[in-house]
Amino acid sequence: MRRLILTIAIALLACSLPRALTPTPSAPFLPSTARMPSPTPISTSEAPTASPPLGEAIFTVSVLVDLGSEPVPRELLDTVIADATQILVEHTGIAFELVEVVEGLPPSTIDDYVRQYIAGAATVPNGLILFSFGDDDRARTYGGYSFWIPGPAGFHNTFVSPVAGDAHVYIAVLHWSHHYARCGYGEAQQPISPTSIDGECTNQPGTACVEHNGYSFCSSALGRPYAETPTAFLSANIVHEFLHPFGMNGVYDHYGTQECIQTMGWSGGGWTFSHEEAERSVGMCPSVFAALAASYQP
Repeated sequence: MRRLILTIAIALLACSLPRALTPTPSAPFLPSTARMPSPTPISTSEAPTASPPLGEAIFTVSVLVDLGSEPVPRELLDTVIADATQILVEHTGIAFELVEVVEGLPPSTIDDYVRQYIAGAATVPNGLILFSFGDDDRARTYGGYSFWIPGPAGFHNTFVSPVAGDAHVYIAVLHWSHHYARCGYGEAQQPISPTSIDGECTNQPGTACVEHNGYSFCSSALGRPYAETPTAFLSANIVHEFLHPFGMNGVYDHYGTQECIQTMGWSGGGWTFSHEEAERSVGMCPSVFAALAASYQP
């Protein structure tokens, strides 16, 4: 039973949602000789800002854009951050606040890129959002992943992780153009089947594909929270990845795992898995939202 619940839950999550499709990067190939020695900040006047914070506690973030992966449309970035803020406020009372946007090319690895940014940042934020394919295409394959790295000497993160402590910066690496509930692609870059194949649509072969949000989409996912807008999944994924450092169970902090069921007191019967409820909780156990809210130590 545990294996079944976990399999269903993981299928919803950006950090555990394999993509058969490996699209061609939309940014042109840049040889190593063209790589800039350091990221190039966008001026403060040009940087998009999220909606005015609605919560009392502020979780500051900077956005890094890996131009070697794909460009990030400026007109949509505001919406994505604002919607992620709304989700976080509704669950915790905490609001994201955007510090700056930086575009550049990683000098080598993702780890090196974020360390380089932190070393030169005038103000080190609580977290970094990096839009990139990720090392070894990990974000493009799974949608996103997270980790943390030490801040500079004397740094205190006002959101204290129960596993990382208070001296680390939280990193969320995300695939900007990741397609939620893609259908009929298989290994191709364009749809090749009118129904789901190769584990698509939560491993339900033969599910009818429909055009939705600009691509071939699982009809079974229509009406779910992630399907509401073209960027709803991405906004939820930002919150999802920043929640991970505040759970104690790693992958088992996802919605619907046995650990989550026990923590939430759902094991007494009457609870059934719901895709809609899982997505409203951004694929994470509700207890992790409470842990993040309790972690604030200004």
